Formats: sequence, C-alpha cells, structure tokens
Amino acid sequence: MEAQAFVQLVADHARKSYLNHRLFPSIIIPQAILESGWGKKVPVDPTTGTSSYNLFGIKGTGPAGSVTIESKEVENGKTVTRTSQFRAYENYQQSMEDHTQFLRRPAYKNVLAAATPAQAAQALEEAGYATDPAYAEKLTGLIQTYNLSQYDSFTSEGPQTFPPWQLELGNRALQEGLLTSPEWLNKLDEPMPVWAVLAVALRLLDRQREKP
Repeated sequence: MEAQAFVQLVADHARKSYLNHRLFPSIIIPQAILESGWGKKVPVDPTTGTSSYNLFGIKGTGPAGSVTIESKEVENGKTVTRTSQFRAYENYQQSMEDHTQFLRRPAYKNVLAAATPAQAAQALEEAGYATDPAYAEKLTGLIQTYNLSQYDSFTSEGPQTFPPWQLELGNRALQEGLLTSPEWLNKLDEPMPVWAVLAVALRLLDRQREKP
C-alpha cells in the first residue's frame, strides 16, 4: 500500500475515533505509521494469511481472537526473537478504538489534555509510551511531512471542537470516574440533566464515605 493510501485509510478511522475520545487524528495517524511500518508489519496468521488488523502491536486476545507470530524485540539493548500472541480485530476501526482506550489510562492524562498535536506527542514520549528517545520528534516529523494536521479540521457539520481547558476538565472527570462514558466529552457545552448532576454528586459522596 502506498504511503498516501495508508494515511487516508487510517485517517478515516482516526477521525471517527475523535468523536468519542478527542484524541488528535494527526497523532493517531503517525502512531499507526510507526507501529505498523506503514501497514507492512501488521501481524498476519501464518497458517491462513488472515490479517489481525492490529495497527499498534497490542498483545493478547482481541475481539477476533489472536495471531501468534515471531517478532523481534529489544531487551537490554539487544534484539531478540520472541513468539507472541497479538490481538486480532475484525477491522482497523476496532484496532484504533482499542488503542485509544489504552491511552485513557491515568499515565497518559497529559496526552488527552494536550492543546496541540506537538504537546500530545511530547506527552506520549514523557509517559513512556515508547522506548525510542526520539519518539515525539518522529511523530511531529510525520505530521509535518504528510500535512497530517489537516485531519484535525472538521466542517461545521462535523464534531464540535472544545477549548483545551474544557477537554482537560472532561477528561479528568472521566478518569476520576465522575463521568461514566466518553460520550459525555461530546456534550461539554450542554447543560447536564438533573439525574446526571445527582449521579455525580452521589459518586462524590460515596468516595467521601470510603475514606478512613
């Protein structure tokens, strides 16, 4: 697959993921490029030749099972060959959704709160997402080379964008469990119904009672 064709394929999925997760498409796209080697290193079942659609090299069992292959990993500065199970998905969208859920871990809170793709790239590196000390530089280099920031723009009919401080509040509330679904991040400017306000208040009360 040619570079631009791969970018377009991943961009379509990344923009869909933005609706629920508010992660810059221009960050997800270069991550997919680096992790999958432009789609050439996506794990494939050695027996059937079926693709795992695993763009980010996530190990374990996925919605479509797993693919067991040999892969090269760096341990203590040396490259070793390991036999590992990689998650298999039914399509690339599932792979990207799984990846964005991974980035919702507390360690990556600064990625979610980043105001720019460059800040998000730096936050990924500082959080230890990759061992490559030039990871952020490579991400931003791909963004510039392929003009990936264009995929962060949406028409008025597309998903609404919010200022960084609103996204930071929303993401923190989600991480703390005050919000129970990423869908609430699409409603940051909307008034909360009474039941939602009561639910948040009760969660706070429950947490206070749990303290010694």
